[in-house]
Amino acid sequence: MSEYFDTSHNEISPRLQGSLLRGIIGSIVGMLVCILASLLFLLCQMESFSIMLQLFAGLVIGWFYRLFRGRRAKTAAFVTVGICTILTSVLWTVSLVLLVSAAVSPARLTKPDWDKLGSAIRTLLLLCSGLGLAGFFLTRRNLLAYADWKKGPWHIAYANAGGALYNLLPEKLPVRTPPTCFAVHGRFTPGSRITVEGSSLRWTRRFRKDRLFFAHDIAGVVLGPSNGCNVLYDNNYQVLVKFAGSMEHADLLFLWLLQQNIPMDRTPAAWSSPIEAGPGPQRSDPSVPQRQFILGLKRTTRIGFTGIGWFLLLLGAALFLAIDFSALAMTERWAIALLELAVLGMGIIYLRIQRVCRVEIDGEQIRAVSRFGRTAEFSVKDVSSVSKSMGWIVLYDREWKTLAKLDSCLEHLDMLKEYFAFYGVKW
Repeated sequence: MSEYFDTSHNEISPRLQGSLLRGIIGSIVGMLVCILASLLFLLCQMESFSIMLQLFAGLVIGWFYRLFRGRRAKTAAFVTVGICTILTSVLWTVSLVLLVSAAVSPARLTKPDWDKLGSAIRTLLLLCSGLGLAGFFLTRRNLLAYADWKKGPWHIAYANAGGALYNLLPEKLPVRTPPTCFAVHGRFTPGSRITVEGSSLRWTRRFRKDRLFFAHDIAGVVLGPSNGCNVLYDNNYQVLVKFAGSMEHADLLFLWLLQQNIPMDRTPAAWSSPIEAGPGPQRSDPSVPQRQFILGLKRTTRIGFTGIGWFLLLLGAALFLAIDFSALAMTERWAIALLELAVLGMGIIYLRIQRVCRVEIDGEQIRAVSRFGRTAEFSVKDVSSVSKSMGWIVLYDREWKTLAKLDSCLEHLDMLKEYFAFYGVKW
């Protein structure tokens, strides 16, 4: 991996460091979710799925570690998630033994039966622990990029993303100025697409929401190896977009990045811009102040969503422990299993709402994220009117089409009202 890490853009923020306690709590929650899901498969007589689910325990626990904003340090993250991954296999095996002991009377077992049972338990425990650790090792990239966050873009860029020629970089860049609008996409298969329009970039992916950002949001570029990818990252080393050198018009994107004076690590010596780099991103009129602030949900609202999320998770666990699955038919077991998964899923969604729902103001650009993670990005000049409706603050454009719905439970709404008033938008 490259030893070059540009740290000139980063300002250490305590908010980005995370908390070890929250990471432990998140890992325990992920461990309990994995155990409950495995037992649900087991009670539905899907033993093979229940065992193979251990392969994804590390991935799920790591996701909860990141969801709860655990400590962003490699040692803390790997030790916490690794221990919880092993405990998931141990506790699942113990639960399986308890279910077997409840179904079969210990008095009916002879000494050879006990020996066989002990050998089977040891084999199952080793198998599940091995699967869990193997899955954790194979899916550690996202956790590593989160924990080692200052080097996250490099970890992602140097991870295997395709064949030996997947990210083959061009020897030379075009000798012409890139057009104002062009698209970077796969040559033979549809999928990821990057559209460049002026100083803005839009990253379009299958089954995921588009991501829109601007040249001034890009802090640097990591050029990966031939089997990796290239990564654009922001000031907090968060990945903005990934693309491969084999994609159509990737050379134009490299040229565009050079002309925007965006730093690249290990830029090939043969790369050069045919013209001098133009000025940076155009700023608004000097008389217009560059307003920058972020509005999240009110503290009481965040506490409420967190309480609902924990209540649903505990309710799912209580229902699982209170229901006697042995007395139910297979159809009833499937119905209860789906209900359990729905309750656990809603609990996870409510825990996530208090983290993602926000409004970000950066000069004239507005980025609104709904409770369910849906993102809308637009300029304040596109807003013609604002109205309140059923607990939402609705922003309309000049054709009375909805630009975004802001949560009325956001904190410091007076700042937002003053911001719109400055641009002549009546609240």
